[in-house]
Amino acid sequence: HIEGLKAVVSTQSTGGAMGPGLSRTGIRKPDKSAGQVPRIDRSQYKNYLETLDQAAATPDSGIKVSTLPRSVPNALPSGWVPPPTSLPDLPYFVWRNLDQTLPVEHKESSEFNRYTQISKIEGDIEALRSDVEKFLDDDTIPVVASDITGTITCLGWRAFEIKRWLQLQGF
Repeated sequence: HIEGLKAVVSTQSTGGAMGPGLSRTGIRKPDKSAGQVPRIDRSQYKNYLETLDQAAATPDSGIKVSTLPRSVPNALPSGWVPPPTSLPDLPYFVWRNLDQTLPVEHKESSEFNRYTQISKIEGDIEALRSDVEKFLDDDTIPVVASDITGTITCLGWRAFEIKRWLQLQGF
């Protein structure tokens, strides 16, 4: 009876369904033997960006450099850009969310396909779709517009680039 009791106690001490190395929430505990991941200081990041720029300057590198500026005018340190005071003269309009952010989101389908979706579009949705397609400048990324839902979807997680582009357009 004592050996059977030890087996019950040992299964209860691991937390039931939790395996070794997992906390109560199921998040893997950090490996203390590996140590903490060192932070990269700003000088190393600047060197990294310079290396990328040099590599992109060579024609055979395959690295594509974004032509967007690194910051948007009137941007706060958090990256948030206030809504414009005047409307852009374009055949379409992208409304902001209640918290005044642009409605561009990363999403994931049930098949684990990652995509970016622009919503709250008013006006000529096909014109916005073609402008986004020109901005992305990649024939391998399908950009699809839906008149029914008023959304534009493109494959991959491109929300940061599209948000910055929309902000530069005046939205």
